[in-house]
Amino acid sequence: MKKVALTLLCASIAAPAFAAGSSYVTGNVQLHDRADFNGSDVTSTLEAGHTFTTGTTLLVEFDGIQLGSTDFGAGGADSSASAFTTLGVEQSFNLTDKLWVAAGYHHLLHDGDVWQYRPLVKIGYNFDNGVSISNRTRLQIDGEAGKDQTRFDNNIAYQFKDMPVNVKYNNVFYINDNDENTLDNSMEHELRATWTRAGVQPYVEYRNQEDASKTGGHNNNVFVVGASYGF
Repeated sequence: MKKVALTLLCASIAAPAFAAGSSYVTGNVQLHDRADFNGSDVTSTLEAGHTFTTGTTLLVEFDGIQLGSTDFGAGGADSSASAFTTLGVEQSFNLTDKLWVAAGYHHLLHDGDVWQYRPLVKIGYNFDNGVSISNRTRLQIDGEAGKDQTRFDNNIAYQFKDMPVNVKYNNVFYINDNDENTLDNSMEHELRATWTRAGVQPYVEYRNQEDASKTGGHNNNVFVVGASYGF
């Protein structure tokens, strides 16, 4: 069961897969071709969580950990910044043996202050042929400036039956509500392949992140190497 849970975690589609009670840790290193997106050309994300037998998941994530150069500010100025911290809780429900739903809340902090309030809902379906689909809709309510967002994650994944490999495509769409009209809506594409072996499961991912700024430059292309472990 824990191997199945971790496999589905890597596919980012299985909130209810942890119903038997399990924990996980996952992390990655990200190489960016537009360092000004994150203030560094190399960043990292770390996440850990536990799902209880009730289907309730508690998680913590540290995102935007700067590992590379931080001289990408205006005129080569220092662009170093602390990581973002997410504290989350989600509750999942199995409506059938294949259909599931979930609801939750993510609390995003930066430098000790609330950056965004993030309520969310999920729905997913796991087919018998190894295909899984899901949607996560998350409101991202600004903690100070009122520049709110709505984020839609639409996933489709396939678990190969004759080899321990899972492939997943995630389409991310942002609706940006900005009083100064400086942002457009934007889209991201994520393609991941995970080695769904027993124990540590490594993965590689490519991301294409659209610049939402009306005066922005080219998209940010990201190569990601990471791994997950369930226990």
